[in-house]
Amino acid sequence: MLPALGLVGALALGPTAALADPWPVGEVVTPSGMTVALEAVVFEENPWSGESLAVVRLIAPQLAQALTDPFALRADMDWACATWGLPAAASVSSAPDIVVVEMMAAPVARGTPDPAILQVFEQYRLLGADCIWELF
Repeated sequence: MLPALGLVGALALGPTAALADPWPVGEVVTPSGMTVALEAVVFEENPWSGESLAVVRLIAPQLAQALTDPFALRADMDWACATWGLPAAASVSSAPDIVVVEMMAAPVARGTPDPAILQVFEQYRLLGADCIWELF
């Protein structure tokens, strides 16, 4: 997991962003059947590496149950990168280096740990129109 990242020149695009909604808004069902909702897409810079990030923040109230099948959860995270991360990357003039998918059982302030709320993260390097999973 990456350490908490500072918001350096961050731009947050919520589910009602004025980009003609290039991604799904409202409640969406993942391939495994879990319901998620986009909280925001945040563009920021990793202060240690200088890489640009697009952070896809999703509210997933059923996240605890999803942990019972880690392969399905991982597939949902991959799907979320393709569903929100790729369109978000295409929506800015300089595509981010990395997409981070953040699923949380309830809203949590970005970069703030909350032991009472389950959060999972995956990181993807963008290669053309593909999200390539990276261990972090």
